[in-house]
Amino acid sequence: LEQMAGIDAYKVRPAPSDPPGKWETGTQSFESLAGVTAAIDHIASLGNGATRREQLTAAYERIAEHETALSRRFLEGVARHPRVHLFGPAEVGPNRVATFAVGVEGAHPNEVARHLSRLGVYAWAGHYYAVNVMERLGVLDEGGLVRIGFVHYNNEDEVDRVLEGLASV
Repeated sequence: LEQMAGIDAYKVRPAPSDPPGKWETGTQSFESLAGVTAAIDHIASLGNGATRREQLTAAYERIAEHETALSRRFLEGVARHPRVHLFGPAEVGPNRVATFAVGVEGAHPNEVARHLSRLGVYAWAGHYYAVNVMERLGVLDEGGLVRIGFVHYNNEDEVDRVLEGLASV
């Protein structure tokens, strides 16, 4: 607290002048706090353990295993489609998460995203605020790429639907 006391805080006038209150700029967002609590409860429910920490640790391990399996399935499937080009690591590993940037030869990224949406798949097309990266990859002027991601509540059938959708653009 002593170190925080010496740092000026941008605050509303009625907020306390002493830490930690001087860092709180107004009424807390109780809705957000409830949402964070619910999210933590949900994640903890996916793991086992005697304590909340053990449950969360186990849950994140299970989530990582599941997302790795989905990633492997997606990467193997994309490799079989010559018109679909993956940008980023083509193998599962410590530097690979279950989010992918792809382009489909002969199709604008917006067209690919619309096609996937008709199949019930949500994907984002464009530069997704990574303008410098898209520029360096040489795709910015062509509309960027399509972003596809899988998380713990996705399943193998959904991965297959995405792959089929990409192949049928």
